Amino acid sequence: MKSSIGYQVLITFALLGFSLVNTAFAQNPYDKFRERRYSNEGYLSEADEMKLGDQVHAEVLKQMRLVQDPTINNYVTSIGRKLARNSLRPNISWQFYVIDDKSVNAFATLGGKVYVHTGLLAVTQNEAQLASVLGHEIGHIVGRHGLENVKRANKYGTLAGIAQIAGAVLGGRTGASIGELAGNLIAGGYLMKHSRDAEREADYLGLYELDRSGYNTAGMVQMFETLAKISQSQPNSVGSILASHPPATERAQNTRREIGDYLKGTDARGILNTNDYNRIKGSTPMPADKPRRVRPRG
Repeated sequence: MKSSIGYQVLITFALLGFSLVNTAFAQNPYDKFRERRYSNEGYLSEADEMKLGDQVHAEVLKQMRLVQDPTINNYVTSIGRKLARNSLRPNISWQFYVIDDKSVNAFATLGGKVYVHTGLLAVTQNEAQLASVLGHEIGHIVGRHGLENVKRANKYGTLAGIAQIAGAVLGGRTGASIGELAGNLIAGGYLMKHSRDAEREADYLGLYELDRSGYNTAGMVQMFETLAKISQSQPNSVGSILASHPPATERAQNTRREIGDYLKGTDARGILNTNDYNRIKGSTPMPADKPRRVRPRG
């Protein structure tokens, strides 16, 4: 009997050891992104992307209400531009906007345009957390994820092709029809709803932007932990864009893994919070209960 029990204990420890070794050597989910190089090759030219981004922004303004407080806008822009300077796409005209909306949401479109809702600002607890959100959205633009979605939609015949879009941007269509095209891009979710792998890539890119900008990388882990709690306790407050992301618990785990493997110590140094953040957080207006929305044309 004793030998049988001892054998069972031995097997249990052997299995436990195998499990720990297997976990330790599991592939880092970010490994696939390390050798990627980013450009507009195969998509719109950068100049055309900027022009279409302006048209998309005009459509966003028809659907959503921007915060007009220059102090809040300048603060968010200053963080965003610092991160963008330390991104893999530092030389485009980056613009950051705060949307008066209570949903916990943020998104990026084309040509360096990033949007964050007041509802998301409200749930952040320090500047590094806010920076992690902006860094993630910058990552989408660096990765050309919006352009990739448009290209994929063209492949399946759900949107006019890249050549037609380029023609519209370059003057092949009237301003009204370009606006219709931009509205269709928004309505179809082509610029804002990405594959889960694209979301992981944006997390990866954003984490390194955070570190290169001097922020404490723990801010990104904290932000994902906050989103995980909100998703459980207040699922209706999470915007549809964030709801389509990988689970926040997975994103926190991936970030911890990357920090442990490649960014050791960065979660114990750098900027976590600032007095500017505390002042802005205290002055951020409560988002409107019913933000103005207009259905895009088309």
